[in-house]
Amino acid sequence: MSRTALLATGLVLAFSSAGFAQAQQIPAPAVAGPQTAAASDDPIPRAARAEARRDCYAENIALSGDDLRRAMRNCMQERFPGVQLYAADGLTRDGKPTAATARAVCKQQADDRKLAGSERTAALVACFNEKRPDLAQRAECRKEARGKGLEAEALRTAIAECSRGGQG
Repeated sequence: MSRTALLATGLVLAFSSAGFAQAQQIPAPAVAGPQTAAASDDPIPRAARAEARRDCYAENIALSGDDLRRAMRNCMQERFPGVQLYAADGLTRDGKPTAATARAVCKQQADDRKLAGSERTAALVACFNEKRPDLAQRAECRKEARGKGLEAEALRTAIAECSRGGQG
């Protein structure tokens, strides 16, 4: 009973602070303490997020599939109430369409034009690259890095450097 009350209070506070921040056009600050973001691009340090993920998984170990995903999302959002961790309404935190949303729109456009075969594939690739050029750039960087035989950390580093270079 008290856990439900705490959960409800946390959700109300999260929604009210997020709504206030959106109304003010200022991002909501992260919670003070170890979750506070350092001087990085991530709203939450990677180590704090990983620790929270482990804890949330331990709390929901008996779940699987969609139930586990839903419980993990709720648990993570409870841990970092002032930060939007997940995409909402088909948009990422920075307002771009999610990859899944972009793919769905592109598929619908290809269906409307009644495209098939290689023509459809080319149209889907062009449409997706137009909607999410950042992801298209990363895919190209990944392909180049794998072509060089890079793996693991070297691959991640090469992709990050390449994608930053393509944006500038």
